[in-house]
Order: sequence, then C-alpha cells, then structure tokens
Amino acid sequence: MLPIIGGVVVGAIAAVVAPSLVSGVVSGVRSVAKEVVKGGIAAYTSASELVSESGEQFQDLVAEAKSEVNQPEANQPKETKV
Repeated sequence: MLPIIGGVVVGAIAAVVAPSLVSGVVSGVRSVAKEVVKGGIAAYTSASELVSESGEQFQDLVAEAKSEVNQPEANQPKETKV
C-alpha cells in the first residue's frame, strides 16, 4: 500500500510542478525563437539594402551605356590632319 501512496504523492507533485516547469521551458524557447526571428529580420534588412544599392548602381551603368550608344560620334576620337 505504501508504494501506491508514494506514487500518488509523486503524481500529485508532478501535476502541480509540471505546468510551471513547462511554462518556464516554453518561455525560454520563446525567447530563443524571438532572437532568431530578430536576427533574420536584421539579415533581411541588410541584404535588401545591399541589393537595392547594387540595383541603383547597375541602373546608372545601363543609363551611361545607353547614352553612349545614342551618341556614337562623341566616343570616336577626332581625326587630326598632319
């Protein structure tokens, strides 16, 4: 009979303590997950800025090339008579 009472006491203690343990574990996991998400947001923002700047530089390069194609005589060296 004593082992049954011991089992019931351990079960009752576990039933009382388990929710607080689970709550503590969940809050710890939640904190880690939140930090991972914040890191992902920071990485996305940095990558987005880098791509945006690269896109602007590429657009500038294309615009310069188009202007040179539209004015071919400006790129040719002038002939000098000797």
